[in-house]
Amino acid sequence: MQKKAPSQRPLLVFTPRPVPPVDLGLASAGPYFLAGELPPAPRLAIVGSRAARRDRLALLEPTIAAMRAAGLALVSGGAIGVDIAAHRAALAAGVPQLAVLPCGADRPYPSQHVPWYRSIAGAAGSGLLFCHPPGTEFCRPMFASRNAVVVELAAAVLVVEAAARSGSHGTGLCALKRKRRLAVVLGSPGCADLVARGATGLPGEPDAFAPAFTRWLAGEAASVRRFPPELAWLDAALAAAGPHGLGLDAIPDPLTRLVDLLTAQRLGLVVESPPGRYRRVG
Repeated sequence: MQKKAPSQRPLLVFTPRPVPPVDLGLASAGPYFLAGELPPAPRLAIVGSRAARRDRLALLEPTIAAMRAAGLALVSGGAIGVDIAAHRAALAAGVPQLAVLPCGADRPYPSQHVPWYRSIAGAAGSGLLFCHPPGTEFCRPMFASRNAVVVELAAAVLVVEAAARSGSHGTGLCALKRKRRLAVVLGSPGCADLVARGATGLPGEPDAFAPAFTRWLAGEAASVRRFPPELAWLDAALAAAGPHGLGLDAIPDPLTRLVDLLTAQRLGLVVESPPGRYRRVG
């Protein structure tokens, strides 16, 4: 009878050191494990969709450039899509950063990002924070707990893109709950909902995004977006509708006004949240 080979624990891919939550500035319970360094505060968290649009990913380079000019470090979750793109942009720009991973050091997730994680751990002032000890079996709730740590480590949060009821949307809700400054890039359902709940909406067009993001970083009030003359009817209708927003059923002949509504959304003047109800941005 053939003997079974003895079971072996997975080898550590990284060799982090245990760090007490208080040393990280976290109120949540540990244990936490850090490979590399904890980047200095203040930090900005950047999160977004896994299946991110190319035009949204293109906003990350000017975002990181503005962060570098402002002396901000990056914190994100190392996930597919917006997260890892932000990490790569920070590496290229020499911005200190922290990747908060929902796993142990023996099972880095997602595994295809290990080369990038090695680069982050070796970069000056940067590191990897593992939210669980080695040997922990991965489960779905780890994503939400990791996202809460990302928010807790940041002074402010930027959601680049978010589907409704997604992890990125949940991170935005967590930021609002924890009283973190929150900005979102307009143009996705989850971001529209976050604006309706109090987030600052930033335009998605590259030329308009960069100056708006820089002003938001500096704590300046968002400039008033004026409705063009052809959308004056919408401006008046929103004012009459009040804080609950303008419903489609209150718009005379909504089919003929659909182009105006889409134009207002593209200009960052309104968001649709919930579906069929429009609210002014800002």
